[in-house]
Amino acid sequence: MSFLGVTYAHQQDENFKEFLDQLPIPPEKTEAFLTFKPTALLEKDGDTYISTTSTPAGDKVTKFESGVEFEEKVTEDLVSKSTYTVEDNVVTLVQKYPDGRSITYKREYKDYELVVTLTFSDWDGIAKRYYVAI
Repeated sequence: MSFLGVTYAHQQDENFKEFLDQLPIPPEKTEAFLTFKPTALLEKDGDTYISTTSTPAGDKVTKFESGVEFEEKVTEDLVSKSTYTVEDNVVTLVQKYPDGRSITYKREYKDYELVVTLTFSDWDGIAKRYYVAI
């Protein structure tokens, strides 16, 4: 797991706006997400993983154990049942929402690169976000 402790910086997107347009979020939040150039860091402490995403709006720190579902506060008004699964160089997050919809984030770590594939249960498309190690 050579990617643990490495910070990855956002470089480019593929179909990310189309993905965001499917979500029930206000247009101003969509525009903000499109302008953010986040960094991503994954660390491990015993059986607990610590995921930190940094944006101009602040840091989001999430602690989880692989395969263990927990309640995650996504926004002020929205909580999901979230499960992260870590398998070799792939970290998959499934967020299930009270209305039955779900979002899946598949983070694939490669040499000096992180590719995040995003899917949404109400959309047939696939979005990708590309990051490079810094």
